[in-house]
Amino acid sequence: MIKRNLLLILLTGLIGIAVLNASSSDEETTTISDINNGIKVESLKQLNSINVDQIKTDFIILNLWASWCIPCQNEVDELLKISKQSNTTVIGILVDDSPSNGREFIKVNKISYTNILEEEESDIVLSQFSWTGIPTTLVLDRNLIILHTLNGEITANEIIELTK
Repeated sequence: MIKRNLLLILLTGLIGIAVLNASSSDEETTTISDINNGIKVESLKQLNSINVDQIKTDFIILNLWASWCIPCQNEVDELLKISKQSNTTVIGILVDDSPSNGREFIKVNKISYTNILEEEESDIVLSQFSWTGIPTTLVLDRNLIILHTLNGEITANEIIELTK
């Protein structure tokens, strides 16, 4: 009887710890990593769909996304706000999705910033830095050097703070 009660108490404690950990991880959706800091994303210059030499803003925000990704869907309005900042240019990179799904997503969400939809072009860029999933957002300076890597859903305020 005592063993059973002790086992129930331990099990209840473990469940409590698991619930607390799950709820605290929901509050922090974005993590900033320096794993890519200092890497130059020269491959952006190889793309036919964009001309990075014409970008005159201080920062380029690269956002890896897919139409089926719920956090990616949630951050569209935030990316639109960021794209309206005078010192930033937003470029989306479609990952693990079809170009037709990407075009439909862009149309439905009235996305006005540039997006790389073709897998060949996406792969050229993605091969230059480390990423573990979507959404992932990179903050680059005007020389295409990665300053920050954000994993998870971002907010406009987070990016605005990083680009001050």
